[in-house]
Amino acid sequence: MSTDVSAYLKDWWPLQWVTEAPLGSATAAVKPSNIDELTRLVAFASARGVPLYVRGGGSAVTGASIPSAGVVIDTASLNQILDLDEANRTVTAQAGVRLKDLESKLNEKGLTFSQFPQSYELATVGGYISTFGTGQYSTLYGGVEDSVMRLEVVLPTSEVIWTRNRGAPRSSVGPDLSRLFIGAEGSLGVVSAAELKVRKLPRHVWKAAFSFRNFEDAVNAAKGLLEFDVRPAVCRAYNELESQFQFDGKGCTLLLVYHFKSEEVLSTVRQQVATFLEESSVPADPNLVDLWLRKRFDFQGQMDSVRKLGYSIETVEVAAKWSRLLELYRDAMDVLGRTEGVGGVGAHISHLYDQGACLYFTVLFLPKEATYRSLWEGMARVTRSHDATISHHHGVGILKKVYAKDEIPLQLMKRIKKAVDPNETMSPDRLFQ
Repeated sequence: MSTDVSAYLKDWWPLQWVTEAPLGSATAAVKPSNIDELTRLVAFASARGVPLYVRGGGSAVTGASIPSAGVVIDTASLNQILDLDEANRTVTAQAGVRLKDLESKLNEKGLTFSQFPQSYELATVGGYISTFGTGQYSTLYGGVEDSVMRLEVVLPTSEVIWTRNRGAPRSSVGPDLSRLFIGAEGSLGVVSAAELKVRKLPRHVWKAAFSFRNFEDAVNAAKGLLEFDVRPAVCRAYNELESQFQFDGKGCTLLLVYHFKSEEVLSTVRQQVATFLEESSVPADPNLVDLWLRKRFDFQGQMDSVRKLGYSIETVEVAAKWSRLLELYRDAMDVLGRTEGVGGVGAHISHLYDQGACLYFTVLFLPKEATYRSLWEGMARVTRSHDATISHHHGVGILKKVYAKDEIPLQLMKRIKKAVDPNETMSPDRLFQ
């Protein structure tokens, strides 16, 4: 047990940089080393009405694990890979296993989890699941919800359950209870372990970059690529400002990464993609993809560069259907550009679906809390007007809980919360408020 909880009050770094003050409070932080210690802690807290908050890798940008009172559960010591089933391509890992360490172990066997969020080096299995995360290769492999077979969860009653008792690849025996805990941010129990899908590493990788006259052409091209039989693992289209910041380039940049098992399929797809894109773009240096791959997890370095200029930075990741996406982009750029204290706005699309895409905005703003609050209020209005979500993959936490009731049926959530957590000890003032 640690009574020094200061390290657990900072998992909301954009606001932390502005306020430079603790953003929560707690009596203690507890680091259980096994499932028995975890269940005894949950039982103790539930019996006494002590609030519990669960912390993974500490990479949250919404304050998801910052406590308001009570005790923080640090899952870092629950860090064992319990089973690797190469024949059936599954791995079972405890909640505190970092994605980086999991991927390293899988790679030794020629396997991959294929989930690479920007927080990859810090994020844990439990935190990634609990915040409904997704990775940079999601256009091909999907998000965390597509990688979960089943979950081990410690309920607020201290019962330990698996969301399915059998490990079949798919089952229609009742609803998928794993989905109840994916994205719940610890409000319904503690995800203690997960059986996850893995796959073989690709035999062939093709990287390419293209330059476009404007962002609209780049977005439309990205949508068009989904019509091919093979989907890109990565497709990122950057607007002018972000292209300049990331690649020192003019115009808009589109990056592609394709994964293949067959060299023949690779050759065919390369030709199809090049023919399709030649009407609206020109080929750019494919080394831009390698540059992005080298820089993509160095978020701290990018933040330090921005802070030297006297600015803070926030990231806003929204998602909308294709028919609303560009209109949302234009409105968001207008609203953010008119927000007092905002110095610049970069944007790119980062995760593609047949139905729409994620728009990821990077906002430079003067380090004032009023500006920080204003930019989020503005983006909430924009997403509401375009039938979009305010959070594609960063979760809810404290920051976005006021907007959550616009997107999900709050009364139903409250009934679920009361049924699963009758004493309301698990993150009592968050998602289900």
